[in-house]
Amino acid sequence: MSNNSESASPGTGPAPFADKMVKVLDSISSFFGKAVAILVLPMMYALVHEVVARYFFNAPTIWAGDVALILYGIFFMIASPYCLKTGMHIRTDFLYSRWSVKARGRVDFFTYLFLYFPTHFIFLQVGWKYFFKSFLQNEVIISSPWMPIIWPMKLAIPLSVFLMILQGISESTKSYYAWRHGQFYWDDGGGHHSADEPANACDGSSLID
Repeated sequence: MSNNSESASPGTGPAPFADKMVKVLDSISSFFGKAVAILVLPMMYALVHEVVARYFFNAPTIWAGDVALILYGIFFMIASPYCLKTGMHIRTDFLYSRWSVKARGRVDFFTYLFLYFPTHFIFLQVGWKYFFKSFLQNEVIISSPWMPIIWPMKLAIPLSVFLMILQGISESTKSYYAWRHGQFYWDDGGGHHSADEPANACDGSSLID
C-alpha cells in the first residue's frame, strides 16, 4: 500500500503488544464479517421465493419482504467493521492518494481521535437505549401484516457500533504507526519499513513504537 518512492526495508516493526492487539481486533472483525455473510443465503431465498410465489402462482407472502429487510439490516451493520478493516468504505481518493504515507497516517489518526470515536460512543449509548426499549416492549413491525418482532435487528445496532469501536482502535493504531514511520506496516504484511525510516525507529520503547 506504500508508494513506490517509499520502498520497504527490513525493520523491527511495532511493539509486540501493539502488533498483537491489531491482529486480535482485526480477527474479531473478520470473524463477524464472514460469519454474518451467511445471512445472504436466506435473504436471497426469501426474495426469490416471493418473486416466484407472487408472479408465477399469484400467491404473495406476508413474510418474505420482512425477512429480507431484517436480514439485510443485520448483515449491513455487523459486516461494517470488516468493511472498515479491508478499506472498502468511501474516501476522497483523488486527494488522499496524493499524500505521503505519513500524511495519510496523521490525518487518519486525528480523524479517528476527534471525529470517529466521539461519534461512535454517542451512537453506542443511543443504540443500546434504542434496542433495550424495543426488547422490553417486545416490539413488532406494526406496518407489516406479519408483524415480526424487530428487536433482534435493533440489537445489531449497538453490537455493530461496539465492533466498529474495536476496529477503530486497530485502525487508529495502524494510522499512528504510519504517521510516525511512513509505512502501513500491517497492510504490507508486517516486517518492512519505508526507506525514509531509520533502522532503529521501532525499538518497542512505547505502546506502538
